[in-house]
Amino acid sequence: MLTLVFVTSSAILFLFDRFSHPALPAYIIAGVIVGNFFPTEEMINFTQIGLSFLVFVFGVKMDPERLKTVAGDGLKAAAFEISAVSVLGLAISFLLGLSGFETMIFVLATALSSTLVGLDLLEKEIDLKLAHGRIAESLHLSQDLIAVIFLMILGASSFTVPAISESLIHGFGVLMLALLFRRYIIDHVARLTENSRELLMLVSLTVLIGFLSLTEYFHISIAIGSFAAGFAVSKYPHNMEILDTTGSLKDFFSAIFFVSLGALLTVPTVEVLFVSAGMLLMTLIAKPFAVIAALVGFGQNKRTAYLTGFSIDQVSEFALIITIQAYLSNLIGSTVFQAVIITATVSMIISSYTTKHGDRIYDLFSRFDHLNPFPQKVSEDVSKHDLENHVILLGYDTQGKTVAEKLKEEKKEFLIIDNDPEKIADLDEKEENFVYGDVFEHETWEKADFQDAQLIISTVPLERVSMIVLDLETDADIILRSENVEEAKKLLKEGAIYVNVPKILSTELLSDHIEGLMENRLYREDLRRRSMLELKKFMQDREG
Repeated sequence: MLTLVFVTSSAILFLFDRFSHPALPAYIIAGVIVGNFFPTEEMINFTQIGLSFLVFVFGVKMDPERLKTVAGDGLKAAAFEISAVSVLGLAISFLLGLSGFETMIFVLATALSSTLVGLDLLEKEIDLKLAHGRIAESLHLSQDLIAVIFLMILGASSFTVPAISESLIHGFGVLMLALLFRRYIIDHVARLTENSRELLMLVSLTVLIGFLSLTEYFHISIAIGSFAAGFAVSKYPHNMEILDTTGSLKDFFSAIFFVSLGALLTVPTVEVLFVSAGMLLMTLIAKPFAVIAALVGFGQNKRTAYLTGFSIDQVSEFALIITIQAYLSNLIGSTVFQAVIITATVSMIISSYTTKHGDRIYDLFSRFDHLNPFPQKVSEDVSKHDLENHVILLGYDTQGKTVAEKLKEEKKEFLIIDNDPEKIADLDEKEENFVYGDVFEHETWEKADFQDAQLIISTVPLERVSMIVLDLETDADIILRSENVEEAKKLLKEGAIYVNVPKILSTELLSDHIEGLMENRLYREDLRRRSMLELKKFMQDREG
């Protein structure tokens, strides 16, 4: 069976790759083909096997400290989206004549989004350090935590208060055990395996099997065990090593999952098509636009809101697990089961394209005013007065604040560009010159009077952002930031006067360079050469 799966998927994947299409649709189409040769029950088992390992990988990526940094608008948007979609989902379910539990599955399948699909696409196409990436991450993680709790409830032997309470206790007990392992044991395990990638992989898989055994013993969902196992070994930087060692396995189980998902598709009845249409309406339209409305209402700029919305237009893998369990327990009929499978398949295929081409879709939407009906709390045009020969500071992070203080000490006129409403509110309170906007939109730069600027400084360590700055038609000197020495060399060749690599140069020394550049125009002639020498010296020291 596996031979047929991988031969078929490899052939279709080759064709998709030739035409630069995402891999996900290729796997699903391969599943549709091989599904004709195997019974549904067998494909369901394969789907759960693939999902178990993928949920484990998701748990490995889970970092509570990072969750704190990406919380905020994403959490509030998730609450608004789930509430709005739930209300609309209840109404559509009533019109479709679904039973109580089928209605619950309908709402869950449409309200929750796939972390494995959504964030994986973001990681490939857009760095998660960008605003919409950070918000999308917190939104996905919030939804997944809700799904985990629901899985605990569904795992109860009966829908009574004692049974549900027992299941919740068992589920949280397993998660608490994972937390203790993460806090007190993983460091010791990592030291024992630090010289052997194979041993590290073996230990990780052993932890996975151990937690799966626990969930089987307590009769709770294997997804809980997979997530708990991943979380148990997720302590940074060990999680990065584990993800690196299990990368090939992730690809293997991803193929199994998506091929199995495609194989579950059957020729739909008219009733299935009606339910699927309702789910697709909710998943592809209602859910993204609920997020867009929420984020714009919270003060995010429209581009960030739209790109975040485009990242959640798919069915959650946890919703699939819940649906499969409900179907095997005879809690739902084949109509809703097939509708969820169809919706998941279609939405995941569409999502692979909407996320990849999010910028183009946003450009298309932004041409129509009626598609932007939501007023923003923060005005985009908030610079206090027109400036000339000023400094444009891109990013108001820790380094940006240090640079801003230095510019104020030197009594230099400057303006800050940022797209974080909280930072903008802080700047407004301090009565600083600023523009609230997206650096990927030319309008933002026009509001900052970039053509009249003397110096542009970016503290954002993303090559994509740096290239936007370098592409501006301006005579201003440009100072950029990079975390990578090779990237820094490239940016210097592309026209930057200076590239700050924090591990080489402190922010204080960067401020001195800025002062020299502002005071003496001849300073710029020496600055690029000095930057290249710093990079060369760093590389020599590293090699030595």
